[in-house]
Amino acid sequence: MGKRYFCDYCDRSFQDNLHNRKKHLNGVQHLRAKRAWYDLFRDAAAILQEEQSKKPCRKFLQTGQCDFGSNCRFSHMTEQDLEKLSAQVQVPCLRNPHPSSTPPAGPLCRSCPRPCGPPRRGVGRCPPACSGAEAACWDWTSS
Repeated sequence: MGKRYFCDYCDRSFQDNLHNRKKHLNGVQHLRAKRAWYDLFRDAAAILQEEQSKKPCRKFLQTGQCDFGSNCRFSHMTEQDLEKLSAQVQVPCLRNPHPSSTPPAGPLCRSCPRPCGPPRRGVGRCPPACSGAEAACWDWTSS
């Protein structure tokens, strides 16, 4: 049967050979899924800048849906959505008061002596070696 390649972006597998992998990685479905995955981690300022540069989608504003979906070149955000997003950009994040991307040396995991990273959407907060409760281990007050 041979080796199989599993694409995490598309959630599918296929026989692993040069032709199949190259065809898949350059395919429209894979590129869309990959872009959608990375869009989940974009910051609010980048999203706001991109959405403000686009014209509003007339079809989306009239009917509430667009045939192009996330591939539409026009903005699907209303004025209220843009205002909320701009307010989010202007207010500093209270969850991570340190502007640098690296956490300070002080905060430690409550269940192990290792420093934890800041909480991220969909990702555990403790180091992989931590076996304790991961739900509430990030603690800025212990620094």
